[in-house]
Amino acid sequence: MIISMIAAVDSNNGIGLNGIMPWGHIKEDMQFFKSITTGYPVIMGRVTFESLGLKPLPSRRNIVISSKVNNELLEKHNNLFYEFSFEDAVSKLLLEKNNQIFIIGGESIYKRALDYADKVYLTHINKDYNCDRFFPNIDKNSFQSNKLKTFFYNDISVNIIEYTRM
Repeated sequence: MIISMIAAVDSNNGIGLNGIMPWGHIKEDMQFFKSITTGYPVIMGRVTFESLGLKPLPSRRNIVISSKVNNELLEKHNNLFYEFSFEDAVSKLLLEKNNQIFIIGGESIYKRALDYADKVYLTHINKDYNCDRFFPNIDKNSFQSNKLKTFFYNDISVNIIEYTRM
């Protein structure tokens, strides 16, 4: 099973400010995220799930890591699941023989997942947004980088890079 992480980061590896992405929704990044994660399980923390408006992403199995289960939401959505730990979620997905899973946030889940990651997809937004949540530093000696796309958003250079563990 390939364990992939995906995030958008500012120039200081920031991923969020006060529970949101301070740069807003970048169309090209959202399209990339949707195209690469659709059809695969996604693992996220409770705060990330709340930032999605407590709605699971369509066409994906959504696994929320939380000590509190929202039974009302579980009854409403057949693609929503809860696990108490990141390790429990990965173990179950491994036993189910999923060929790839995506870790989609937030900070503490990313920190826990980086040692397990085979691939990391980062959208680098070349501006500092003074974030209060961060993506962990990638050891450049452990990952090979491949630039997938470059574009501009509000005159800011943006690069989507795939990092593959060597």
